[in-house]
Amino acid sequence: MKKLVLWLLLLSAFGLVMPASAQVQLGLIGGLNLANISVDPDSDPKPSSLAAFGVGGIVHIRLGENLALQLEPMYLQKGAKQEGSFTDPDLGITVNTDIKVKGNYLEVPAMLKLAFGTSTTKPYLMAGPMVGFLLSAKVKGSISAPGFTNLEIDDDIKDQTKSIDFGVGFGGGVSFPAGTNSIFVEGRYALGLTNINDDPEDPDTDVKTKGIQVMAGITFPIGQ
Repeated sequence: MKKLVLWLLLLSAFGLVMPASAQVQLGLIGGLNLANISVDPDSDPKPSSLAAFGVGGIVHIRLGENLALQLEPMYLQKGAKQEGSFTDPDLGITVNTDIKVKGNYLEVPAMLKLAFGTSTTKPYLMAGPMVGFLLSAKVKGSISAPGFTNLEIDDDIKDQTKSIDFGVGFGGGVSFPAGTNSIFVEGRYALGLTNINDDPEDPDTDVKTKGIQVMAGITFPIGQ
């Protein structure tokens, strides 16, 4: 919680040093996160993408004619699926897995956006850091093998997951006017840089989040 407060204070301080001429807009954002994880050493079967979602707010700070900083505090789901079969080397049997790992985060991306063109409809590129504060984490599913009773899994793994996930995001989109407001659609790739594994019984496994995000939203001017 102390780190969350510190981050929010830093964002507030950044806003205080914005030029007086900077134009600020507020808005809403939401969309799909095709979440996945990378695991080192490799797991078998390999993780695959999990359809998740994110929704939140926007503080859009215009820094120049085609340059803006966009802060996007949001509720974001991350995770992965593990579906398939593998052979247990000790038992010599085929094991079937159907497991989903899902973490819920308060995610705060800070994206620098560079727009192109002079028309009211503008494509743009964006990139910036992203920090996620873990709210909850669970693993659910089943493991089965011939001759054995199915093992149902429904575990809380928050204590085995690090509380902060730091990463970067980059992508692009297009915005177009809707009266005095602005509507946008964008796609981005989010790459986690933090090993979020905090399991004391498995300290050598490195787990990092990643995802392909398709978002849409609206911003509207304030103080005008």
